[in-house]
Amino acid sequence: MVEGLDIHTDEFKKLSEGDRSAIMFQNIVKIRLNQKNDKLNKKVQYVWLIVLTGCLGLKKLFGF
Repeated sequence: MVEGLDIHTDEFKKLSEGDRSAIMFQNIVKIRLNQKNDKLNKKVQYVWLIVLTGCLGLKKLFGF
């Protein structure tokens, strides 16, 4: 079985059906984990942008 998720198309075609399925499953797991990490990063970014915008708005409003 090929260890690793990044292989060329020709290599993928030469693999047996079981190995192809295993690699596709590993790719799906990796993609889902990355999506969960991206959701958390986006939440942190949104909170940071709201705080930053609020601080800048207050600065402009009160003239600090």
